[in-house]
Parts: sequence; C-alpha cells; structure tokens
Amino acid sequence: MKITVLFAVGSAAIGVLVGIQLPKGVVSKPVSITTFNIEVPFDQWAAGFDSKDSDKIHKSNQINPIFRGVDINDPSRVVVIHQSKPGSVEKLLLDNKEMIESAGHIMRTTNITNWSFQ
Repeated sequence: MKITVLFAVGSAAIGVLVGIQLPKGVVSKPVSITTFNIEVPFDQWAAGFDSKDSDKIHKSNQINPIFRGVDINDPSRVVVIHQSKPGSVEKLLLDNKEMIESAGHIMRTTNITNWSFQ
C-alpha cells in the first residue's frame, strides 16, 4: 500500500507540474498519467511505444501521447502522459494486453490517473 500511495502522489505531482508548465490552451482536453514498470531497457520499450503500429492503436482510440519518460533514479519506472478521454487508456491497455506485455510493460504495476484542465 505504501508503494501505491507513493506512485499516486508522484502521478499527482506530475499532473500539477504539467498543468503549470504548459501555456494555457496547449492542452485543453483531459489527460491521463500512467506509471508502470518495464522489464526491458527503456530505449527498447520506447522504440515499441514510438512505432507506427503503436501510433495506429493510439489514433484508433483517440489517444494522443504527449510525453513519455523514465525515472532518473529507477530505469525500470516509466511515466506516459496521454491526452485522452477518461477510461480510454485503460481500454487500450486491456484490449492490447498481450502485445503491450510482450514489449516489456509489466501490467500489474500500472497506475492510471485522469486529469482535467479547468
């Protein structure tokens, strides 16, 4: 539970920072912040995330990736920020679970929070 709380607080902090850093109007739709662990090097995971196949899946689910990064202190921790409707990222992950796990994403470590700029 302690780890879950830490990840939730971390996600909240990222959400606040993104909201503060972006000029008003740049992100006007809700965003989701997803954190998870990977079991492959970040560069390998990122190559799959940035692939044409991944782009097609994102577009077909009306999800726009706006940031992906790796934890400076823990190279197995990843954060992804998507511009999307709440629930869209969860659906994408469930619908494509096998492919996503084969790319190194450890699904059981996934934490998704949804944010709105108001």
